[in-house]
Amino acid sequence: MIIQCPECSSRYRIKDMPPGHPGAQLKCPKCSCFFSLLAPSSAGQPPTIEPGAKVLIVDDARFFREMLADLLQPLNLNLTSAATAAEAFVRLCSESPDLLLLDLNLPDKNGLELITQLRGDKRFEKIVILAMSGVYRREDDAMEAIRAGADAFINKSFRPDDLRARVKKLLA
Repeated sequence: MIIQCPECSSRYRIKDMPPGHPGAQLKCPKCSCFFSLLAPSSAGQPPTIEPGAKVLIVDDARFFREMLADLLQPLNLNLTSAATAAEAFVRLCSESPDLLLLDLNLPDKNGLELITQLRGDKRFEKIVILAMSGVYRREDDAMEAIRAGADAFINKSFRPDDLRARVKKLLA
């Protein structure tokens, strides 16, 4: 079977584990990251790496939500998504994510308004917010997101490695 390190994305071939096996704690030979591997269920499901932090991706563009999920997949995160601020708020209440990746230009509500709303509500004080915008024009746009309560800002023209590094840092 092929496994992938959640830290550095290196792939390795290991022997299959029999169903019912308690699993294993593995160390990546490349980056020395420790991670857990769960054995397949008796139904023959493939093994999975133990899930990590919960991340909610909010963007009105389906393509961009899917692209972000694909880029973050190597980090072994629990990813969910929403297309509007209203849908995001429902998911925030029901799923309690650790990180919110939030587009500032949503069809039903400005992302800055949503950040301000979340920061004014005690239920969401521990959620880390990474604001994103493809309409980034100047450093003031990033500062406006930070002033509203975002923990960080990233332009949508990021490099994939930069996004993964930023997410890792925010979840550390």
